[in-house]
Amino acid sequence: MRSLLLGCALAFVTFTPAIADDDEAKKELKALQGTWKVVAAEQNGDPLDRIVGGVLVIKDNNFSIKTASGTEMKGDLILAPAKKPKHINLAHQEGLLKDKTWKGIYELKGDSLKLIYAEADSGKDRPTEFKTLKKSGLLLVELKREKK
Repeated sequence: MRSLLLGCALAFVTFTPAIADDDEAKKELKALQGTWKVVAAEQNGDPLDRIVGGVLVIKDNNFSIKTASGTEMKGDLILAPAKKPKHINLAHQEGLLKDKTWKGIYELKGDSLKLIYAEADSGKDRPTEFKTLKKSGLLLVELKREKK
């Protein structure tokens, strides 16, 4: 029982919400605020055009996703920017993927954001690079910040 509690505590410390006292996470979270439009995507090594045009909105430590077909998903954004590559979790609280988490990595360069993540509950490990391969179960998304 004691080892189970310790394991839970370690998991909590490893991924606390980005608004925690971690200055680097706060800085990254601030840089991610805003509306992002999907400009390119691929899954399992193939183009995934059906999600191009979708929108990701990041406000505080929350995210909402609206697909081009109108589907909406909402949840908590959890960052670990000190990891190499930088880790991101999108813990879904509403929508089709409620109670599921995308575990991925991200790269932010100005108004360009690149995410790659394992499909929710796929049992796949967090990606370590920005590429997908056949049957990888990974989804790569490139986004551009929408200007106000």
